[in-house]
Amino acid sequence: MAWPTGCLGFEAAAAVCPAAFQAYQKYYDIVSAFSNVNTREGLAELSQVIDGMEGLRDAIFSDIPKLMSALDLDDAHRFSIFYDFVFFISRENGQKNISVQRAVGAWRMVLNGRFWLLDRWCNFVEKYQRYNITEDVWQQLLAFSRCVNEDLEGYDPKGAWPVLVDDFVEHMHRIYNSCDCSSAMESQLNISNTFGGINPLPGSKRKCPTRLKPNEDVDLSDNFTRSVHLAPLKRLKESPVITKYGVWEYNAGTPLVHSPSDYCDDANLHNPRGCLQNSPSIVEDCLSKGFEGCISMKCSF
Repeated sequence: MAWPTGCLGFEAAAAVCPAAFQAYQKYYDIVSAFSNVNTREGLAELSQVIDGMEGLRDAIFSDIPKLMSALDLDDAHRFSIFYDFVFFISRENGQKNISVQRAVGAWRMVLNGRFWLLDRWCNFVEKYQRYNITEDVWQQLLAFSRCVNEDLEGYDPKGAWPVLVDDFVEHMHRIYNSCDCSSAMESQLNISNTFGGINPLPGSKRKCPTRLKPNEDVDLSDNFTRSVHLAPLKRLKESPVITKYGVWEYNAGTPLVHSPSDYCDDANLHNPRGCLQNSPSIVEDCLSKGFEGCISMKCSF
């Protein structure tokens, strides 16, 4: 018989947990076709033998961690057989299914380190599952644990999964979506803390302080600066003028006020942030220049 043993060896495994070892050895022979007995009949007889000794099933269940450490379970096929043996030994009073409490305890022992979402799965089953765990759910969970990772990548929603597994996946998606929303809000709050004065709420606007300290620059937008500084020029360019023939015409292409040198001079009036200094003086200066230009062209008011 090709019997799998681990680092403790065959004899050591039998010495550490003899009852559990013998039960698993018989179970392994039956399901691996090493016995001439029909699988269903052989498992039924083995179950009767175990139940015939009071407390034996519970003792074997308690020795499962010791048995795992004594066996070579690196091979996926061998581990699948051991995994099914745990379900077999977890049955109580000849029942086909196992209780939720028993199943959760068995999962925590046998899938520890093999299932990314073991804790979340066990917590979910304890909280939401009201019926006993069937053998199909037990076996399908092993397949589920092998094909998905922590973020549920690899899960096929079109697969023939039990309802409990599908419900668990939906539950995890809700948790992940909630975490994403919380992370986004936390990131937004961190931005507001980094840049003081910025309100993280949607639709909020930055407002200038009502009182300014001495020598403090006023933060004017580019549109406002352009409207104050260039509005007189625009109006004068588009103003009608009298020609020598006494006809009113628009001469939008003729600069009446500013020359390129004037713009260079006006640029010196801006501070490094592009805000105007002494804005009332600039407005007054622009108006005076506009009047001078109109008088020079003999405009009538």
